[in-house]
Amino acid sequence: MIRWAWISLLLVVVGMAWGQVPLAPEVPPEEVLALVRALEIPDELKVGAQLELSPAMAEGRLTPGVAFAFLSEVQGLSPGEQADALAMLVQGLEQGFILDPLLNEALKGLRLNRPWPEVAGVLELRVNLLVATQQVLESRGLLSPPVGTPLYELRTTQSGISPAMQLVLETAWAIGDFLVAGGSPADVVPMASLLKSRLSRLRDWGLPSQLVDPVLESLSPILVQEIVELALNPERR
Repeated sequence: MIRWAWISLLLVVVGMAWGQVPLAPEVPPEEVLALVRALEIPDELKVGAQLELSPAMAEGRLTPGVAFAFLSEVQGLSPGEQADALAMLVQGLEQGFILDPLLNEALKGLRLNRPWPEVAGVLELRVNLLVATQQVLESRGLLSPPVGTPLYELRTTQSGISPAMQLVLETAWAIGDFLVAGGSPADVVPMASLLKSRLSRLRDWGLPSQLVDPVLESLSPILVQEIVELALNPERR
């Protein structure tokens, strides 16, 4: 509870202070991997990051330019902070998440010279929400389309990206937007409303209705509360 109170106050400041800043250059994946090798982090972490980055960039879950821009800013942090940043990046990569939005948000904070603990707090919250969302939706059978759904009906506008992982991203991001803006984790009714609005807009416009409709039917403050509590108490996972 004390931990969340601290993060909550931090996120209010983040929500007010972080604006739009230029983001990523176009670079080949090899430059991203070279940048990882240049970081002052343990060799084991370097190897793990490189092994996860290559397929993520190939699959479209992470744009090389976004990764390069983020890691370029991370390079200016202390060795301990660099290791912290890479550990969170590897965690997201290992789970198969779509990471461009996550790194772009962190990149904004770093380019605005926000303190690393503040940026790390947002990163940690976002990653925990992704993990919790995937767990809750999966446990309720909401990440699989109805039996017999033709594969062509599950196509999304982003080649190579799993529609299920896109659904996880959008769900977690809506809840995270509410919290990062300073909303209370206890206010699950407005969070559920925000999530419903977001998914309804994306139905058949980036997300296939065959995946979205079951979530909309099951969506309730209780479901959102389950995600939030799991994200804020990761030891329960």
